[in-house]
Amino acid sequence: MLVVTNSIKVRPGHGKELSERFAQAKGVQDMPGFIRMEVWLEAKAGADAEELKICTVWENEEAFEGWTSSESFRQSHRGGGSEYIMGATLNKYELLISNPPIK
Repeated sequence: MLVVTNSIKVRPGHGKELSERFAQAKGVQDMPGFIRMEVWLEAKAGADAEELKICTVWENEEAFEGWTSSESFRQSHRGGGSEYIMGATLNKYELLISNPPIK
């Protein structure tokens, strides 16, 4: 399993607004190997930036690569909110251990 995080630095006060772009998954949910997407916001009072962390979970690297080379990916990453973005970092993580709750 692969988790991909896109950490986007956003001008203060615009994190929730920009997160709305991700409310409609715009094709990613139809991609083979896609498991889920979560959007997290860190907004500290007085900070010079907020951070959106978009986390997508994939069955494997090949599934993620299929998404990034798709037309749906290109369409979903066009404009919209770029005036608030101050930078971004993409990271990939391989799941090694998962402990579900004990019932």
